[in-house]
Amino acid sequence: MTSSSQRPKRTEDIFPEALSGDRAYLVDGDMSRQPCVFYFRKSIGDDFATQVLRCLQYARGAGLRLDTSVGIEGVYYDDDKSGSKDIERPGYDHLMSDVMSGALSGRFIIVRDQDRLSRRESSVLEEYHVITELSKVRTFSSDGREIKDDLTTGIMAVLARSEAKIIGHRQRGRKEFRAIQGMPPASRVKRIGYTRGYTAIDWEEAKMLRRARAKVVAGRSLSGIVKEMKEQGIVKPNGKPYLVADLGRLLRNPAYAGLRVFTRDIEIEGKVIPKGEVVARGEWPRIFTEDEHYEVAAILAKNKSFSADHGPKYLLAGILVCAECGTRMSHGWKPSGKKRKDGSKVVIPNYHCQISRGGCGRVSRSARALESFFLDLTYRAIKRLPVVVEKVVDTTGDEIRRQQRKIDDAVKAFKDDAIDIVTLADIRQDAQAKIASLKKEQKVKPKPLPIDDADAFLNSKDVGKQRDTIRRFFPVVGVKPAGGNGVRFHPDQLVFPEDAK
Repeated sequence: MTSSSQRPKRTEDIFPEALSGDRAYLVDGDMSRQPCVFYFRKSIGDDFATQVLRCLQYARGAGLRLDTSVGIEGVYYDDDKSGSKDIERPGYDHLMSDVMSGALSGRFIIVRDQDRLSRRESSVLEEYHVITELSKVRTFSSDGREIKDDLTTGIMAVLARSEAKIIGHRQRGRKEFRAIQGMPPASRVKRIGYTRGYTAIDWEEAKMLRRARAKVVAGRSLSGIVKEMKEQGIVKPNGKPYLVADLGRLLRNPAYAGLRVFTRDIEIEGKVIPKGEVVARGEWPRIFTEDEHYEVAAILAKNKSFSADHGPKYLLAGILVCAECGTRMSHGWKPSGKKRKDGSKVVIPNYHCQISRGGCGRVSRSARALESFFLDLTYRAIKRLPVVVEKVVDTTGDEIRRQQRKIDDAVKAFKDDAIDIVTLADIRQDAQAKIASLKKEQKVKPKPLPIDDADAFLNSKDVGKQRDTIRRFFPVVGVKPAGGNGVRFHPDQLVFPEDAK
């Protein structure tokens, strides 16, 4: 694994000393030679050396010149980045930015193999082909083949994808074996409380963990502990304060007790160990004893977690805006003049322009009055719609899924040697073209109302669907100041879009 301190900062760190002569030949010399740039992508555990060697050999043999005025002295690279996952690749993004801006117009991009650009399906490279063609940039692999939108490139993409899956399968096997052996979890970042690779304990961080564990056992809440840590200036290695979720996750981690778990079910000696259960006992230093770990884990397990329901809870959230400043109005609670028998004030729900969110704070209206008005208004709007005797069912989504299954079935058939690679490529290209066409059709088709029956809308318990239905008629509605205390709500206090009047 490459640590952040070992990652290359300059091209001199990428080009081996033994190849400095070849690089100098490409940089210096006849300026009339075809200019080119290099793109390298190194996965975890790999190195740049073989990529540099092959690209230098090809560029020199083809009579090219390395253009050091772009990129990082003519080089774009990504360190420890996968080509088969949706992750950020700064080097690739920099390359594409320069291609789109025209900075690389007329130049060649040289890569060792096509899979350095991407190991994903051929459709991912379609955008790359379109952009480079428009920008008059050509791409070559180190064997001299031009990477363009053709059948060969499509086949190579399928093979690269298959190879990526094989590599992933092997890596999963290695990870399982490490877990069974009780070796520490592999990670690109240092585990809080340990030095890199779990070789030793970081005692300052370990003390923080032990104190937090003791406070939890004593009955303190995680939020209170986190607040105290913030006041004391205790922060994460990246300088950001600890959150309740961060501390809870750390204290639950069995690695601090030298216990090895795995991220999915694993079979050992014919017995399946469920995900998250202890697989083995490791040999790295322990910050907690096993009893201490199980004690704090049991306490934290009893704590009620926050609701995972992220659905809308307020009917007009995201619809109402302040007519004075344009800020979206927030739902809240406002004390009224009435008092309960115990002397406490009655609070009523309202929608208001919130100063803390950048609003003017001048507009506030009763939530009950607004919601009742919009429920009735939308009810009558649905009633006015023509009755559809036979509803048209949009099957576009089903057809898109059918075409995708067609691709998946073809890939499986190829792996089972039922079809050859040419047939697979043809099926894939045909299905992808149909999917693209169907998605275009889907965009222009009118979408049905979430609830198209007036009575069903009024009686629905699904606030999310009710809100989405209201938004189809009234996407944004402004709310004006009432004009004084005690003024009742009136529709004249609302500002509707022009097309909703």
